[in-house]
Amino acid sequence: MQSVTCRKLFHGICIFLLVSLLTACQTSPPASQPYPEAKLEAPARVSLKSGDVIEIKFAYANQFNEIQTVRPDGKIELQLIGEVIAEGKTPSELRDELVKLYSAQLKHPELAVFARTLYERRVYIGGEVNKPGPVDIPGEMTALEAIMLAGGFNLERAEVRSVIVARNKDGRWVGQALDFKDALAGREAQPFYLQPRDIVYVPRTAITDVDQWMQQHLWRLLPPIGVGVTP
Repeated sequence: MQSVTCRKLFHGICIFLLVSLLTACQTSPPASQPYPEAKLEAPARVSLKSGDVIEIKFAYANQFNEIQTVRPDGKIELQLIGEVIAEGKTPSELRDELVKLYSAQLKHPELAVFARTLYERRVYIGGEVNKPGPVDIPGEMTALEAIMLAGGFNLERAEVRSVIVARNKDGRWVGQALDFKDALAGREAQPFYLQPRDIVYVPRTAITDVDQWMQQHLWRLLPPIGVGVTP
């Protein structure tokens, strides 16, 4: 009797362990992925830097309209109010500050600040696109939008499921793989926002290991476009 009870208990434990194992296999993520899933990032904050060209236009005092280039020290110099720090501020933030400064000089200090040229706000598109090269990004831009500006994918050769975005973070290059199959099929897809000086590369074949690909191939992309790399 005791042996029968032990056998039933052992049998029950085995069934419990088997069910637990099957459940874990169904809910746990696979041990490896063909390439890392794209991590959505917030759009980069477009702030002014040295070399940017801005236009300041007054609603009621056109004589003070100006086009200024942000100096290497980050400042601009304007009529009536003198030097103002522009670097690190968005055009709207600079506008708010200028309205306050001009309010002591003008009865109606309404004005607008436009970024005419944002220096070094560009990304580099290479690989199987129709017009490889630099693309200006004056504001928010997704990787797919940048590729379209580079003439779009060469659909006869492009591997749209393994597009690489290389980005310099803290002096080191890191890679991110993007899959554009759904987007090109008209299905909903999460956008991936670029940052200035990103490199977008469209390969011919699938890339299974992004880190390994970066180590073997990134240096071939950097010299022609003049972007430094830190190993």
